[in-house]
Amino acid sequence: MEVTEKQTVFATLSYLLSYPDEEWRKQHSEWQEIISQIEHEQVKNHLLLFLKDSADLSPEQLIETYVYTFDFGKKTNLYVTYFNSGEQRERGMELLQLKDLYQKAGFQPTDKELPDYLPLMIEFAAISDDDHINATFSKYIGNLEELRSQLFTNGSIYTALLDSLLCILAEIGVERTVQP
Repeated sequence: MEVTEKQTVFATLSYLLSYPDEEWRKQHSEWQEIISQIEHEQVKNHLLLFLKDSADLSPEQLIETYVYTFDFGKKTNLYVTYFNSGEQRERGMELLQLKDLYQKAGFQPTDKELPDYLPLMIEFAAISDDDHINATFSKYIGNLEELRSQLFTNGSIYTALLDSLLCILAEIGVERTVQP
């Protein structure tokens, strides 16, 4: 996958995994156009499936689905280190390591979210080379697989986004460094 397409996919995933407010809904057709130009068929199909499923919901239903899935689901939240450490002290070290990795790569994340917030991690991937992407995600690929599994079990429309993410990470060669 060429660099520009990889950046597009990561940027798209980061945006689509963000809170679906009114502005998010207004940009639906723009994202449809961007996604339709992705050459990687499997990734494109997952993203288009999500767009279709999200468009089938009213704005209120989509927000409710997002909040129920990611804000109230302990097994489906978007804080990737939570799957390893929960609220334990060790999680703080993981967060510091991620923040340090971002800064060494020249990425200055917002202070509004923790460094392990999945849309933020994917935003970082959109501007990073494969080595930094591997360094960021290899430790957490099992967590992403678990998140995907939980979303699938719950019949969530967000499963398609995790399918797309896992597909592109596999394409880049991200592998587990820590086994479950």
